Amino acid sequence: MRRLLSSLLVLVLAAPAGTLAAQAIPLSPDQSLAGTREVGLFVTGRVLSTFYSVDDARSALGGAVSLASHINPHFAVQGGLGIAYGRQDNTYYKPPLVTFTPTLSLILQGSTANDIQPYALAGGGYEFVRYTHPRCDCNQSRSLGIGNVGVGVRKMIGDRRALRFEATSQIGNGGPAFTLAMGLSLFVGNTPTIMRVGPRPPERVRPEPPVVVPRSTPPSPPPAPPSAQTPPQQTPARVIPQALPEPAPNLAGTILLTIDGTQVDFNKPAWRDDAEPLLDGVAVDLTSDAGEKIKVNIEAHTDNIGSRAGNVALGLDRAKAVREFLINQGVTADRITVSSVGGDQPIAPNNTALGRQRNRRIVVRRTN
Repeated sequence: MRRLLSSLLVLVLAAPAGTLAAQAIPLSPDQSLAGTREVGLFVTGRVLSTFYSVDDARSALGGAVSLASHINPHFAVQGGLGIAYGRQDNTYYKPPLVTFTPTLSLILQGSTANDIQPYALAGGGYEFVRYTHPRCDCNQSRSLGIGNVGVGVRKMIGDRRALRFEATSQIGNGGPAFTLAMGLSLFVGNTPTIMRVGPRPPERVRPEPPVVVPRSTPPSPPPAPPSAQTPPQQTPARVIPQALPEPAPNLAGTILLTIDGTQVDFNKPAWRDDAEPLLDGVAVDLTSDAGEKIKVNIEAHTDNIGSRAGNVALGLDRAKAVREFLINQGVTADRITVSSVGGDQPIAPNNTALGRQRNRRIVVRRTN
């Protein structure tokens, strides 16, 4: 049993990112964390078991690391390793006392599409203890199988981060050991910002001048030669109607490109690599014969995290970065203006990670 549990724990902690993701349920429409990996780092406080401690010195401090695979929005598998250090002066065991606690748990949680996600966990593991025995003044060690149960809550603070609070009990011989943990989770692998929304192709406009085809008219008959008896008569000039050119369409306000939240970093003015081919396409359009007179405005939008002034400044930096890119590709500077509205014009609610991602966008719009 001990070897089986250790093997499963190593498998969860060391498996490549694609192994469990390939077995996960496909991403659901509610934009949950299904298919992602979660790495947790915690600071812990513990009340030790009486199996290896005494009543007046059962407290210990330490840390823990965990790795979870989110199988679907409500279910995950988590492996963890906790280390605790206890000072036990004037007790039966001399200091220090160190515990190592590997566990493997199943997590049942509220939908990971929400910002606040309560959960419960249950599993098992082993507790390994090292201490100094006073009678022989030598190192001693013990190990015991434990059950692991607990509750916790996860609070999302971005697309890739979350705060976590967790209380667990390691149930074994001699009474349970209680643990209170607080820390930060990071999401890696197929995160929502990568999987949820694919890049949108640019809406390219290549206006062509209207072609006017004149109507064909039959040739006029040659004039009759004048006779001596009949004076020549003046024939009024024939007016040939010509086709009027169609008015050119008003294309001001046409969106040439939208870089959405999947290509814009959360707190950086630059774009990600997968947005550069889209910007290259706009630069080609604006430097072509049909687009050399087109003027554009680069309009930046942000989510509502942070102050309004900070968001307007961040959006303006993003718009300027796009402007510099187009200038370097040959578009003249007098054809490009920039603007930023911060988070004043959202297209989705800002109370979810997906909504904030959709609101972070850069729009290249024609102005003439």
